[in-house]
Amino acid sequence: MGRRKSRFDRLSTRHAEAIIRDALSLRKTVLSSQLHLKAHGELFWQLCGLVDKLHEVLASVAEKEPDYRVPDLGLLPLSEDYLTRK
Repeated sequence: MGRRKSRFDRLSTRHAEAIIRDALSLRKTVLSSQLHLKAHGELFWQLCGLVDKLHEVLASVAEKEPDYRVPDLGLLPLSEDYLTRK
């Protein structure tokens, strides 16, 4: 039995870029809120887990690992492989 295609297998470039932009915005919000929390508080560590999950989603949608040396994690524009898929 093959894997059933989900709606996420058919994302257009425009939708994928919108998801990445929204996730990057959420990441920025979460990281800035962490600055106002105590370094060892429970909420701080929950937010760290959220950032890790966001990175997984971003990497999955962009089909490449985030590059932390460039703005927007190097996820935009999308990879060439993504742009050639239908």
